[in-house]
Amino acid sequence: MKSKMKRILAIIVCISFILTFLPINSVSFAKPRYDAWKDKIKVYDVDKKIKAAEAEYEGYKYIATLDKDTNEIKLKVKPIDSKKYDKSLDSSSLNEERNFSVKVEYFDGENLKAKLIDEKTKEEYNIGDSDTVSAQFAIALPIALGLSEALISALLAILHAIVIGGITCVIVTDIVEKIKNSSYDYYEAYIYNGNVYIGRAIDFFTAKERVQAADFERDDNKAKFNYNVFCKNYELAEKLALTATRVYGMIEHHSAHKESPNYYPHFHTVISNQWIKILGSAHIFHP
Repeated sequence: MKSKMKRILAIIVCISFILTFLPINSVSFAKPRYDAWKDKIKVYDVDKKIKAAEAEYEGYKYIATLDKDTNEIKLKVKPIDSKKYDKSLDSSSLNEERNFSVKVEYFDGENLKAKLIDEKTKEEYNIGDSDTVSAQFAIALPIALGLSEALISALLAILHAIVIGGITCVIVTDIVEKIKNSSYDYYEAYIYNGNVYIGRAIDFFTAKERVQAADFERDDNKAKFNYNVFCKNYELAEKLALTATRVYGMIEHHSAHKESPNYYPHFHTVISNQWIKILGSAHIFHP
């Protein structure tokens, strides 16, 4: 009888454990280590400007927000049940709301490297794929580092964003109509996984320098993928190409690459035309 009861209890415990982790939303991650958190995370629009991702874990509510106009990311950690923590920890830190600015240094849709900056103490803590992830962070504040990473990654992934050198870049397909009607003419552009992303708006002379710098880059992949420009329209792209080309009056226009459906029509400058035509590495894209 006792053994039968033990089996029944074991089954009940297993069922309870499974139900705890049933999906409650559609958040998904490319990086397997974040999968443990995806069923705990809720992503929603605070308003037209702010996107948020939140989750509760071990007596705390974590709320990450992203301002879609400025790309600024914040993280708030609010205690909701500090009794779950070890009494040896400083109770004042357990019951205190903490606010962090998030400085994302790199995000490619899968790998994240960022700093959390405590807005009160100005202390900085590394998270993500860093060689110096701060061990002291877990001691200074009982916070789930993995969940913090997952929330930030969820926001960036939903917005189809990547971060290169601290610059947040958005996939062009999501905002191409805004670009056509924008007050800006030129943007930094990057190619990643067959998609074109844009970063900061730049002026004409910066765009010209960017295109020409690609020809001096020794790393062929960087020259091809990191020195591109996206222009507001065909005419502006043609003007930039004619100004940046090394051979006066010579440029070459390519239609969107068939093997990369999210590549856009673009110009290349010409570096040399003595024996064979050598094109510049940079792409000067337009809608």
